Amino acid sequence: MTGRGIHVILSLIVAVGVAATAGFAADGGRESPFSIGAGARAIGMGGGYTALSGDPYAIYYDPAALADLEFQEFSFSHTVLFERTAYDVAAWVYPITEHHGLGVGFMRLGTGDLVRRVDYVERGSFDFTQSQMLLSYGRNFGSRFAAGVSLKILYQSLAEYSDFGIGADAALTARLVGNLNLGLIARDLMQAEMELREVVERTPRSFMLGLAWRDLAVAERFRVTASCDLEKHSDKDVKLHAGAEATLYDLFLARVGYDRDNVAFGVGLRHGRLSFDYAYKLTDYLADVHHFTVSFKLGISVPERIRRRELAKLPPEPTEEEKRLAQLTDSANYYFRRFQLDSATFYFRRALAMDPQNEEIIGTLAAIEEARRVQREQEAALQSAQDDYAQTMSSFLSQAEALLASRNYRAAEDLLGLIFDVDSENPGARAVQERIESTRAAEIVEKFDTARRAVEAGRLMDAVDAYNRILEIDPENAGARQSREQVLSTIDIPERVRTAVDMFNQGQLDDARRRFESILEVSPQEPVARDYLQRIKEAQRRPATFEDLQKDPVHWELYLEGLRHMRNKDYRKAIEAWEKVLEAYPNNPNTLNNLQQARLRLGEQTPEQ
Repeated sequence: MTGRGIHVILSLIVAVGVAATAGFAADGGRESPFSIGAGARAIGMGGGYTALSGDPYAIYYDPAALADLEFQEFSFSHTVLFERTAYDVAAWVYPITEHHGLGVGFMRLGTGDLVRRVDYVERGSFDFTQSQMLLSYGRNFGSRFAAGVSLKILYQSLAEYSDFGIGADAALTARLVGNLNLGLIARDLMQAEMELREVVERTPRSFMLGLAWRDLAVAERFRVTASCDLEKHSDKDVKLHAGAEATLYDLFLARVGYDRDNVAFGVGLRHGRLSFDYAYKLTDYLADVHHFTVSFKLGISVPERIRRRELAKLPPEPTEEEKRLAQLTDSANYYFRRFQLDSATFYFRRALAMDPQNEEIIGTLAAIEEARRVQREQEAALQSAQDDYAQTMSSFLSQAEALLASRNYRAAEDLLGLIFDVDSENPGARAVQERIESTRAAEIVEKFDTARRAVEAGRLMDAVDAYNRILEIDPENAGARQSREQVLSTIDIPERVRTAVDMFNQGQLDDARRRFESILEVSPQEPVARDYLQRIKEAQRRPATFEDLQKDPVHWELYLEGLRHMRNKDYRKAIEAWEKVLEAYPNNPNTLNNLQQARLRLGEQTPEQ
């Protein structure tokens, strides 16, 4: 056998040996030599670590978990295999913020001092080494999902031959409910290519899907964590990884796991930031394997960083003088918000004495002065409005009393209605209303008695006048209407005409007018009555009275409308209403006086009013 042939055979023996230590199953196919795993904790749980990663070995099992790290941490793991073969892993992780983190790791599997034989003669020794460096990054996406990637630089060396390649892993993590997590990693999603001599090899691709339930409380200070992974290589059957971990007093840990076709056990010890883990794995065809890991945390935790960051945003602790100033300012603002301006000014001035350049206090004092000015103006306007209101109500009440005195009840009630629109319980108006009702009722009784006595004395026209007054006061009074008709039916028309003419000649124009109007009610075409009524109208060319206006429903309503506008300070509309009244009643003194007052007040208004 030539030297080159022996060299190739030795290379194959080493490669097969290394593959065997990785736990290759009986179904054949290739796996990465790093499928041994990383870290004694994960190996002690059977390698079911995809959804459970929370330590530096997340760079290998699930880089998405780097987003949930709390501490910067360094870890080193050492495994002794067979015949001077060692497997070492070192990792360092750093949580950048509470949302993402990164990690760096180095994994090496190597055998040294292999005997080189040529033609069965020892010709020195050589080494076999396979290693990879990982640069990993993980990030949260919302509160339930995280993703991560690991860039890998692989290196392989056999004797004087060596090569390197670049690969990549990708992982996803989903936080389901409670402490239940789901993890998925695709290893060598980007496959590395290496060529020692003529043959080019690619790292085998594999997928791991894992489910884990963290920290299930069984008893006080006793928790259990369980995980299960399914592993699929491109040319191998699906394999199972499962394990459980019990934690006592957050100090002691015990583990058991099933790694494909082998069983593993492990223990751990935690003390402060330092932890030690050991795993013992039973393997087929080879001696059992021991794994050792030591880890320690560095720096401050992410929650502490967040707390310090929030504290840094807070203002520094105030001095006693600043506290006193704050108390004065708070007291001032308290009274200012309640519009107690005198108290607010007192405290603001004391605060300004401590901090004369405080622009906020200066501005607030200026605002208080402005508010006081506005308040004074509002008080003056309110007082003016109250005075106007009192004057208007007094005017309405005086006019209503004057109308009551002249027994013009309906006109008086119309004016009282304007008062009741504003103040339904006005005592003065209520008193006048009661007087109207009692006076009207008394006059009706009086006029019925007058009519009765006039009929008995034969003065039928006087009786008609009494009944007409009753109907003027109470148009719905059926008794007065019926009695009036009976009396009218018995009166001699010529005699009534002579009596009315005598009244006209004696200057009793109002009485004559009423007599002639009653005659026309019985005989609408009586020529003398019609002629004398025209003479009476011509003779009564004098200023219209309240009675005249009240008898004209259209112009009386216009007169009242003007009073309403006057009360509401809408002087222009009041003037318009009263000018329409004067078109029909040009000499009415009340309308003329109201019109003059409205024009004076309109002239006193400012443009802003």
